[in-house]
Amino acid sequence: MFLPPITARAIKISVLLNPTEILALRVPFDQQRVTLRVKVEGRELHADVAAKSVRKAIATIRELGSDGCVVMIVGKLDADDAVLECGLSAQAKAPKPAPAPVPADKSPARLTTENP
Repeated sequence: MFLPPITARAIKISVLLNPTEILALRVPFDQQRVTLRVKVEGRELHADVAAKSVRKAIATIRELGSDGCVVMIVGKLDADDAVLECGLSAQAKAPKPAPAPVPADKSPARLTTENP
């Protein structure tokens, strides 16, 4: 059974980027905005982001290392594969949860012959 179609206002996307490739980018300090071209699954997305956010991401990657952070673009996808109203950010990866502690071996209660 098919339901009638519904209308969506936008397609929100989060695109995970390779931190090593971001680290290789050079963004001049006098530049306000840059357009990133992102290849994913046979498509090429275009994202206009603040140059300052790229520089901040590079600093975060240098601080945490490529394996210690996640870099992503979040925004709205349009029909021309442009990511609109987007931002770039780099964040520390969440630490893996510690394994649950193993309860100490409980010794059996002592048997006593005395009356309380």
